[in-house]
Amino acid sequence: MEDISLIQGIGIFIFILFAGFIDSMAGGGGLITIPTYLAAGVPAPFILGTNKCVSCCSKSLSIFRYIKNKKIDFKFILPPTIAAFIASLIGARLSSILDSKHMVYILILVIPFIFIMKYLKGRRGLVNPSKLEKTQVIIRSSIIGLMIGGYDGFFGPGTGTFLIISMMFFLHFDILKASPHAAFINYTSNVAAFITFLIKGVIMWKVVAIALPAGLIGNYLGSNQVLKENRTTVTTAFNVVLVGLLVKSIYDISMM
Repeated sequence: MEDISLIQGIGIFIFILFAGFIDSMAGGGGLITIPTYLAAGVPAPFILGTNKCVSCCSKSLSIFRYIKNKKIDFKFILPPTIAAFIASLIGARLSSILDSKHMVYILILVIPFIFIMKYLKGRRGLVNPSKLEKTQVIIRSSIIGLMIGGYDGFFGPGTGTFLIISMMFFLHFDILKASPHAAFINYTSNVAAFITFLIKGVIMWKVVAIALPAGLIGNYLGSNQVLKENRTTVTTAFNVVLVGLLVKSIYDISMM
């Protein structure tokens, strides 16, 4: 990759800032970051490594703020985090054996269903139903970790978003409670990938120098919305990511 022009640098900064803002609240930042790096001319072998480097390092800020403000319940979060990490490794292994391309067909069916269920859940007033027993939470959260972690390793797009919706549906979490916990699980599963890319040396550091400050600012602003319990902004970000996933899936199928 040649030297980054001023226009390219400004473009990277703006889009990565926006991606960090969205990702810290609703996941799905990769829908913005990957196309941004592609458009900036980052060589294909360096895109994933650069993306994981910026994503993990900048998301550390929002995770730190969630922990500092006691938005993460570690008694709850450990079982699904461990389950997601193990399942992600298994999913990554399966992705090298099986064809993951056809997962986009499933996404096209699943995403509209999520919108419908989310709408019906709100209409029925089930945003804060009765609290589940501790054993039920552990079992359900571990299953969520296994299923979504496996998906993350096998395919990946929208993992944080699917974690949020799973916690809302099956654990009866409000979106403001689901968001930081989903971010934590997704963050820990991504750290291993970042370390792997770091060891392989497939990170474009001159791009990181521009993107990382932008990602930190975006994560700071996004985590602010969660900490301030700005439900409208977080919910809007969540819906934007789901629409983005649907559009990307339709585009991917059209290109097959």
